[in-house]
Amino acid sequence: MIRLKKLGHIQLRVADLERSKAFYRDVLGFRVAEQDAKHGDLFMTLGEDFHTLDMAQHESPETATGPARPFGVAHIAFQVASYEALTEAYRTLLQHDVRIERAMDHVNQRSIYFVDPDGNRLEIYYEMPGALARFPEGRGDQNRELAVSGSGEPLPAWLSEQWPVSSTAAGNSSTFSSKDC
Repeated sequence: MIRLKKLGHIQLRVADLERSKAFYRDVLGFRVAEQDAKHGDLFMTLGEDFHTLDMAQHESPETATGPARPFGVAHIAFQVASYEALTEAYRTLLQHDVRIERAMDHVNQRSIYFVDPDGNRLEIYYEMPGALARFPEGRGDQNRELAVSGSGEPLPAWLSEQWPVSSTAAGNSSTFSSKDC
């Protein structure tokens, strides 16, 4: 078995490289590690590794529809360190007029889903502390859709909750909050 450490990077073929660079830099907080004018690739990082995203200009964006390839990326997920950071991410997306497509409670994590300027689906999520240990046999199929709001509307109430409330789903009655992280 290969022992993978973590997600290394994702390569995206995009319709407009400069527009995508601005979105990932200005909205999601990436920084440019390298932009290779000779080969056209743009490498962006979140700070610890050389690159998390490798973006390339699609060779003929006028003929591309949806994701660049039929077997392309379904979505790219970015983890945040706290529930408060998830709330801030939601707020920031709305401030940049990014439409939240959906929000989900996946039992061990809460997620928000949206698309980048080229229609690539993205997810930002907060995972409860110790999720792997709490759910050693999996989470079951208990996903629950959460309310979403748009620009100029109040944030959904679930973003103000203390979450996770408890670990009873994993058989432990002790109380946890996102401040325990």
